[in-house]
Amino acid sequence: MSFDRFAAEQAALRGLLELIEKANQCRVMYERAGMALPEPLQRFLGVAASDGPTQPGQPTISIPPLERYPHPGEWAPGWIWIDIAGATPTSLVLALLREADKPVRAPEVAEHVTTLMPSVPAGTVFNLGKRLAGSVIRRTRDGWELTAPEQAPLLFDGLLWGPAKVFVKSELASHRREALMHILNTAPGGLQASQLTEYAKSCQWIYAPVSKELIQDDLELLFNQSKVRRRGNSRKWELAQGSKEEA
Repeated sequence: MSFDRFAAEQAALRGLLELIEKANQCRVMYERAGMALPEPLQRFLGVAASDGPTQPGQPTISIPPLERYPHPGEWAPGWIWIDIAGATPTSLVLALLREADKPVRAPEVAEHVTTLMPSVPAGTVFNLGKRLAGSVIRRTRDGWELTAPEQAPLLFDGLLWGPAKVFVKSELASHRREALMHILNTAPGGLQASQLTEYAKSCQWIYAPVSKELIQDDLELLFNQSKVRRRGNSRKWELAQGSKEEA
């Protein structure tokens, strides 16, 4: 993928996330005012009308936000975290440079990345430096450094932290899958994919796109990773035993 296309995708995703955030803020204002959500806002958020009795499949409980402690010192409300296993080499490179807060020589960057991501060759890291040079990083005789630290995630406690806009689509999908496991942990009787979708849409702390198709794909991936399982012969999903213990 060329850098121009990568930058365009980043910009498009940031725009979508900002739009979703503004829509959720608008939703909160309507709910505080005791007003029904306008139909266009309902369609955008993927929620049913709030007046009248609850319809089957609509969320009936409030899911507490997914939280993790301790926070990094620069943490701010709305930040999310991504496990390194779900991160891209690009994000890890940027996070390492942000952590260093000074120029880091390319071989050192490559060594750190390949230690944390053994499947990533050092050559890939060097190529990233060439691709990102002149945009988010600066290459000098002293090494690589960030041009805009606020555009990079923060490495803390073995995780990448930051606002959703600093992550790419695949990383936000990782955030969504962790949120799904959190939701399943609050539902000991299990949930169908359609119910999970409605619960996920109702969680304003999920900063990734949500749709039934995406949720189904997530469940299949989590199933293949032995993190979720079918509940008996039903259509419901639940956490696998090992995942319950972790939760």
